[in-house]
Amino acid sequence: MTATNAAAAAAESDAEARSILERAAAASFPPLHAVHHLLSVGVCVRCIFRMFGAFSHACSCASLTVSFFHSFLEEHDDSAKGGPCSCLSTDESCCSICFGILLPTCHQDEGVVPFDDISRIDIITSMVSQAIQREGYQIDGFSLEISLPAVVAANERAIRLYMKEKYGSENWFKDEMFSQQTMSAKEGLRLLIAPSLEKQLGVKHGNNSFRIRLTYTHDDASLKLKSLLPNDSNRKRKAESREGNDTRRNSTYDDKQTLSEADSFIHKSLQGIQDKEFCSLFKLPPEKVSKPCHLVISFLRSPIYIGGRYLKLSRNVSQSCWIIDDERMGEASVEEIIKESVCAISRGDGYKFHAAGREDIDVRMLGSGRPFLIEVLNVRSIPSAIEIQQISDKINSSEKKHNQKSQVGRQ
Repeated sequence: MTATNAAAAAAESDAEARSILERAAAASFPPLHAVHHLLSVGVCVRCIFRMFGAFSHACSCASLTVSFFHSFLEEHDDSAKGGPCSCLSTDESCCSICFGILLPTCHQDEGVVPFDDISRIDIITSMVSQAIQREGYQIDGFSLEISLPAVVAANERAIRLYMKEKYGSENWFKDEMFSQQTMSAKEGLRLLIAPSLEKQLGVKHGNNSFRIRLTYTHDDASLKLKSLLPNDSNRKRKAESREGNDTRRNSTYDDKQTLSEADSFIHKSLQGIQDKEFCSLFKLPPEKVSKPCHLVISFLRSPIYIGGRYLKLSRNVSQSCWIIDDERMGEASVEEIIKESVCAISRGDGYKFHAAGREDIDVRMLGSGRPFLIEVLNVRSIPSAIEIQQISDKINSSEKKHNQKSQVGRQ
C-alpha cells in the first residue's frame, strides 16, 4: 500500500469512527461525561459500546481508540476539556473488564504481543493460520470456540454495579441499559475474529467438524478473584481426595483440569451472590490491570469413521493387539494391520477399533466377513474415496502375508 493509499484509508477509518460516535451520542448512549468516566477507570472503547448495546456498529472500525474517543469527547463534553486526562494515561491494551481481549492483545510464552488497532486482529488470525499449516490440517471450513476467564464476567458485573451506584439517581440512567441482551465479551470477540479468519484461511466459519479454540487465561486475576469468593471447604476436600487417588493424571492434565474446575466454581459462585453481597466482596470499580491475558491456540477435528468388513484366514492373527507379560500372542492383529494404513493417510492423533463381535486367535473369519469401524481422532486429512480404495488395496496386496483380506469404506 502506498503512502497516499494508507492516508486515504486512515481518513476513511477516522470518518467512520466519528460517524459511529455521533450516532451513539444522538441515540440512547449514556451522557458523554459518563462515557468519559468509564474510560478513566480503565474500560476499553469496545467494552463500553458492547455494554450499551452498540458494539456491532463499532467492531470493525480501526480508528475507534481511546485517543480518538477522547478527542471526540473534548469537542462535545466540557468535562473532558483542558489539562491531562486520566483516560489517556490508561493502557488501552489492558481493559479492566476484558483484559485487552477485544482490542486485542495477548500474552504468550514469548511475551506480550500488542496490537495498535483493530486491523491488527489479523496478527492473531495469522498465528492461527501458521499453526494450522504447521500441524498439516486440511480444512474446508471451521467453527470457532472461545474460552474466557471467569474474572471477565466478574469485572463486567462490577462495572455495571459501579455505574448504578454512581449514576443511578440521574434521570438518564436505567437498569435496562445494562440488560442481559447486550453482547457478551465472548460474542464480541467472535464477531471480531471470525471474518478475519475467513479471509486468512479462505474458508467459511460455521458449524464445522474442524474447531479452532482460543483459550484466554489470566492466572493472577483469577486467583485473586477466587480468594474473594466465599470458601467452599467441601469442594476443596473432594478435589484433594480426587487428586490424591488418581495416579494416572499427569501435570499438564492437572493444570488444565484445575483451571477448568476453578473457572466453573467461580461462575457458579458468582451466580449465587446477590448484588448487595457482591458489592461488599469486590472493589468497585475493579482495579486497572497492566498484564493482558495469556492466549493458547489449539485445534480439534471431530472423529472420522472408516468401516468395512474383514476376512481372517490365518489361525495366528488376533482381532486386536494381544500381549501377555510383554510377549505378543500371534503374528499380528486385524486392528494393527488396518490401523497402520488408515493412520498413515489420515494422520490422526489416535484411533479406536470397533468390530461387530469377536473371534479367537485360532478361529478364522470367512464368508462375507466381519463388519468393523475404525474411529480416527483429530485427523489432519480426511481420506477421499480414492484413498479409501488405496487403503483396501494396500492391505490386500501387502507383502506381509497373514492371509488377511479387508474391504473398507468411509462412513
